[in-house]
Amino acid sequence: MSEKKATNTIGKENIETYVKTALIFLVVVICFLIFKPFLVPVIWGMIIAIAFHPLHIRLTKLLKGKSGLSATIITLVLLAILLVPSGTFVDSLFVNVKEIAGHLKTGDLVVNEPPEKVADWPLVGKSIYNSWHEFAVDVKDAAVQFQPQIQALGQKVLGFFKSFMGSILVFMLSIIISGIFLANSTSGYPFIYKLFGRLVGEEKGTEMVNNSKKTVSSVVTGILGTAIIQTAIISAALFVFKIPLAAVLTLVTFFFAVAQIPVFLIIIPLIIYMFSAVGGTPAVLFTIWGIVGALSDNVLKPMLLGRGLNIPMLVILIGAIGGMLLMGMIGLFIGAVVLALGYQILQLWMNDVKEKLEATDVKIQED
Repeated sequence: MSEKKATNTIGKENIETYVKTALIFLVVVICFLIFKPFLVPVIWGMIIAIAFHPLHIRLTKLLKGKSGLSATIITLVLLAILLVPSGTFVDSLFVNVKEIAGHLKTGDLVVNEPPEKVADWPLVGKSIYNSWHEFAVDVKDAAVQFQPQIQALGQKVLGFFKSFMGSILVFMLSIIISGIFLANSTSGYPFIYKLFGRLVGEEKGTEMVNNSKKTVSSVVTGILGTAIIQTAIISAALFVFKIPLAAVLTLVTFFFAVAQIPVFLIIIPLIIYMFSAVGGTPAVLFTIWGIVGALSDNVLKPMLLGRGLNIPMLVILIGAIGGMLLMGMIGLFIGAVVLALGYQILQLWMNDVKEKLEATDVKIQED
């Protein structure tokens, strides 16, 4: 009888455990679904906050401990950095589109004849020359002839514009969230340290949190910093030599630099254009300037990426590139941090095995 009661008691305890686990799992799932719309802005906010936390500490000291004021100043400056160039780009795009549409409507749009050298471009030279020539002869007739391609291009431009504006709104919200994180960093970091300490132990947890912070800062300075400097060098050349669509090419160059796609894919066609359309000293100077800009990441990246970390630069670089391929721009940071954490966990496991082997060897020698 006692065995039967014991069995019933164990069964009831198991059922109760399963029910509690299911309820906890249900609460976690519901919390995730509620939080999901804010997941990307919050992650971006955390990344921005971690990247600017050292500056926030220095500024707080200068402001005599006013953490809220420091966070507000950083937030406003970041919003200005985001909105001023974005607003200029959107305004320029609207003005250009409105101007072209107006000329098409009145029929006074003039397209100059293409240079003869354009036809000598490899692979695409003749087709570009012929299409350009048709627009130069009769814009309206060429527009009707290429109407499907123009409509498809218009749809792509509209889709890009919607995506661009959506990204700007997400980054605005992320910057505001990062300001909240910075203002409350005093209470936020202890929570993270406690969480990691609970998972892997206090000493190792502290090391992992510190390395995660350094990894995010390293990716910001190493990848984004390199991309910004490289884009600035190339963009200056585009505007100095008055390359058509310089603003758009600057944006594309920055995307290529962040995505670790060789910037030479942009520079080489522009060099061909300069020698065919302009030639002479300007083409030579632009070629030198463009090559220097395209190769600058080979110098900047080793200087900035992985600095101050006991994690190999290759691990961070692979994590950043793989994360971006998997999750987009935000994957640059998540991939680098996750792979860095995985590398640290692997090191912990290997060190633990090594210590056990050494202890076994000592015991065998003692016996």
